[in-house]
Amino acid sequence: MASTTTSTISGLGGKLVVELAISGADGEVNHNVTSASSGSIYLIQLDNPNNDSFYLKIRDAGGTSTTPSTATANGAGTPHLMLYCPANQKISYSIPGGFAYSAGVSFWGTTSATVGTVTSPTNSVIVKLVCS
Repeated sequence: MASTTTSTISGLGGKLVVELAISGADGEVNHNVTSASSGSIYLIQLDNPNNDSFYLKIRDAGGTSTTPSTATANGAGTPHLMLYCPANQKISYSIPGGFAYSAGVSFWGTTSATVGTVTSPTNSVIVKLVCS
């Protein structure tokens, strides 16, 4: 999985992060997709072509410290923000005040909301973030 980050001309969010394929190896994490140490996420769009629900899990963690297989609460695998997308749906989340992060954004996707779940969706899910 490889994310792309593009500068936008918006005054609200200066970056568009697009991940075209959250799938593959169980527990795979996209590390520090914002290429920045701090900022805010203002808009998140999820496009789930699967017959199962999808949960995007976001952690304020740059580098490679995020480990979604950590099953303990408040561990490195506990998301700071989790968003739900129903099966075969496209959904957008708007965060007018922004979801602030200080160390860069890492995210992963699973088929369960349970902390420590590492089961990836069958088909690729497209994730888009507008952030600063």
